[in-house]
Amino acid sequence: MMTSMRICSSTEMREIDLIAERDYGIEANLLMENAGRAAAQTLLERYPNAGRHTEILIFAGKGNNAGDAFVVARRLICLERRVRVFHLHNESGYKGATLANFEILKRMKAKLVLLETSSDLQEFFRSSAGPFTIVDGILGTGLKAQLNGIFYDIVEMINAVNASEVIALDIPTGVSGDTGAIHGTSILANLTISFGFPKLGHFLPPGAARRGELINVDISLPPRFKREGDKFLLLKNPMSALIKERDRYGHKNSFGHTLLVGGSPGRIGAITMAARACHKMGTGLVTVASWQDSFEALMTKLPDETMGVPLHLEGPEYEVYKENLASYSSIVVGPGLGLRPQGKQLLEEILSIYPGPVVLDADALNLVAEYRLYEHLVKRRAPTVLTPHPGEMSRLIDVPKEDVQQDPTQAVRKAVALTHATVLLKGAATLIGSTEDMLYLNHYPNDGMATAGSGDVLAGMIGGLLGQKMDPFQATLLGVYLHSLAGDFAAKNQGHRSMTAPDIIENIGNAFKDIKNTEHTTPMEGRVRLL
Repeated sequence: MMTSMRICSSTEMREIDLIAERDYGIEANLLMENAGRAAAQTLLERYPNAGRHTEILIFAGKGNNAGDAFVVARRLICLERRVRVFHLHNESGYKGATLANFEILKRMKAKLVLLETSSDLQEFFRSSAGPFTIVDGILGTGLKAQLNGIFYDIVEMINAVNASEVIALDIPTGVSGDTGAIHGTSILANLTISFGFPKLGHFLPPGAARRGELINVDISLPPRFKREGDKFLLLKNPMSALIKERDRYGHKNSFGHTLLVGGSPGRIGAITMAARACHKMGTGLVTVASWQDSFEALMTKLPDETMGVPLHLEGPEYEVYKENLASYSSIVVGPGLGLRPQGKQLLEEILSIYPGPVVLDADALNLVAEYRLYEHLVKRRAPTVLTPHPGEMSRLIDVPKEDVQQDPTQAVRKAVALTHATVLLKGAATLIGSTEDMLYLNHYPNDGMATAGSGDVLAGMIGGLLGQKMDPFQATLLGVYLHSLAGDFAAKNQGHRSMTAPDIIENIGNAFKDIKNTEHTTPMEGRVRLL
C-alpha cells in the first residue's frame, strides 16, 4: 500500500539527524541552515508584512531550537525586516551550530537581548507599542519536564501580549513532541513550522489545539527516511487508491454478506445505525442478529433491505445458527449488545468458530475485558478489528483512562500485543495499530462527531469493507478516513452542533465521491501542508 506522510517521535527525529550526518555527511549546521531558511521563507509567504508593519520578536531558548531561531533571525535581517532577538542563555550556554549562528548575529550587530529575568520582557512589552510578530524558538520537541521559572513566565507573557501572529518553530514551547501533553503551559501559536517530519505531538490533544496551522518543511533529508518508520498520517491520495472499481456485472452475492450482532431492550438504535452504515459501504447483503427480547422491536427499525435473525443460544435453532456462521463474509459484534452473561458464550463461540474477519465494538469489547477473553483473540487465525474509545481501551488493557489519554500510542501498542488484533482507538485524533507494528493517525478533529452512535456507524462501515474481502488493516484505515470525511460533510450541511450519527450515514456517499476527487483538498489537509 502506498504510504502517507511519515510522523516521528522526538527520539526518531534526533536519530534521523545523526544518521544523515554519519551516513551522508549532512552536517548539523547544514540541517539547521535549511530549517531556518525554510522557516523564514514560510513565515514571509504566510505573513508578507511581518517585519514591515510589525516588529518580529524572536525568542531563543537552548539547543537546536535556538539555533533554528538564530538562522531565522539572520535570514529576516538580510531581507531588511525589523527583528529583535530575545535569548534566554548567554553565549557560554550555546555550542556547536547554535553557537556559530549566535556569533554571526553578534557580528551583524543584530538586536540581541539577554533575558535574565522575566521582568526584563515585562518591561519591554510595557514600553513598546507593537504590533509584534512573535517567533517561538524557546524549547523544541524533546521537552518532558514541566515549564517553570523564567520559561513559564515568558510563555505566559507571550500568550498575553496582543501579537499580530505567533509562529512556533517545530512545536509550540510547552507541548510534548511525543504525546501532545502540555507541560504546565504552552505557546498558543497561529502557525507551526515543523522540520523534516511532523511529530506525534502535533496531532494529539491537548497540544494539537495549540499549534494553529501546521506546515512541514523539507530540510534536505534523503528520501529513504520518508519510507522508513512505523507511524504515518492518513492522507487522501493513499486512501483513494484503496478503493477498487466494482464489477459492473456483479450481483448482491458478489459484494459480501455482513452479519451484525447486537441490540438489546432499549438499545436497538446502535445496531440499526451500524447496519445502515454497512449498507452504504456497498455491501451486497446485511443481516442483523439480536436477542429474542429485542428482536421484534428491532425489526420495526431496520431498513427494508436488511435481514434479521433472533439469537438462540440453545436447542436446534442454535445449532443451525452456528452452522450458518461460515456463510457470512464478515461479522460485527457489539453495538447495543448489553452485558448479559449469555454474551460471553456468544462471543466465545463467534471468536472460536467463525473463520472470517470480525469487528468487536462497544459491549463486545467490555465483555472481552470483563471475562478476560484475550486468549480467544490470540488464537484466532482470521483477522480481528477492535474499535475502543478511551474508556473501553482502559478496561481492555487494564490501565486508568487517564493513562490512555496521556499516551494513546502506547495504549494502542499494548492492546495490539495483548490481543493480536488491529486496534483502532477512537478520538479527535484516531490511532490505528496493526499486528505488523504499524501505527496510522487520522487527524480530522470534528466536535460534531462527538455524538451518540458515531462509533456504531464506524463499526458498520469497517464491517462492510471487510465483508467485501478487503485487507483488514486497509479496510480499517479506509473506514476511519471515510467516516471522518462523511462527518465533515455532515458538519457543513447540518452544523457541528446539530449533526447526528444518521447525518454521518447520509453523507457516506458524498465521502466516497469526494475521496476519488484527488484535486480537492480535505479540510484536514488544508491545515497540514508538506513543503
